[in-house]
Amino acid sequence: MKDATIDGTINATIAKQYTEWNIKNGGMVTAMTLRDYWAGLAMQKIMGTADIDDCCETAYRWADAMLKERAK
Repeated sequence: MKDATIDGTINATIAKQYTEWNIKNGGMVTAMTLRDYWAGLAMQKIMGTADIDDCCETAYRWADAMLKERAK
């Protein structure tokens, strides 16, 4: 059985670090482009079917194709 105090302390530390990072950097979403967002969605579909380098490259190719289609 896990010690609730240890888990609570770890979770509180992680939450504090995330909150501080979020305040300092203005939030992750403000630094993410639409291309990054779509690549992340594509990567969810691709994961498990290729190695990580191929997965990343393919995800951005898919995102680029979506941006091209969107521009029509």
